Amino acid sequence: MVKLFRTFALVFAALFALSLVVGCGGGEEEEEAAPDAAFSSATPASGDLASNGSITVTFDNDPGDVQASAGAVSGAGKTRTIAGPFTPGALSLTISWTNGGGSHTLTYNVTAPDTEAPTVTGGTIKDGAEDVDPEEINGDGVIEVTFSEDVSGNIALQTEGGDDVGWIGKVEGTKGTLDLVKGKEIGNETTYVIKGKVSDAAGNEADVSVTFTTKGKE
Repeated sequence: MVKLFRTFALVFAALFALSLVVGCGGGEEEEEAAPDAAFSSATPASGDLASNGSITVTFDNDPGDVQASAGAVSGAGKTRTIAGPFTPGALSLTISWTNGGGSHTLTYNVTAPDTEAPTVTGGTIKDGAEDVDPEEINGDGVIEVTFSEDVSGNIALQTEGGDDVGWIGKVEGTKGTLDLVKGKEIGNETTYVIKGKVSDAAGNEADVSVTFTTKGKE
């Protein structure tokens, strides 16, 4: 009887210990806290801002929930957009965020609404250019297009028939670039079109169309 009691006690103790282990480790794992975020930059950073314009704010990490003292906040990840309308005059815009509990203040001079669409002001190739040397373009490996103001959007290099040539397009600030992909070089005696659509901070859109023809083989 004593031996049986001892055996029962040992089994009970083992089960009790096991229940403690399971109880401690069986709960839900705590979620890892998001890293603190800090303000990195804003575009525009200061100066004139159209009342119907917008501001792009970038952080070093995801800021979580972002609030602004004026305008509407949208976006995700490390970037947020704060869109008007803003009241004309001096603007002191305070931005606050949850991940890290930070805040930052930007100052602007809010002007009349911007109703003018951006335009193409220059670049590697002029619209309508003929006898363009493809070897020179392929050698540089990039085609640039410049705009009258900061824009966002996209551009692509196409044939006259609308087929994508395969160069990589990017639009940033006042410049659009088309980067050569190996094996996608442009050829002689061919008409190409740089096509796309861009918009400024106020949402004014513009179609991009720059046509050029390469020269024949010498």
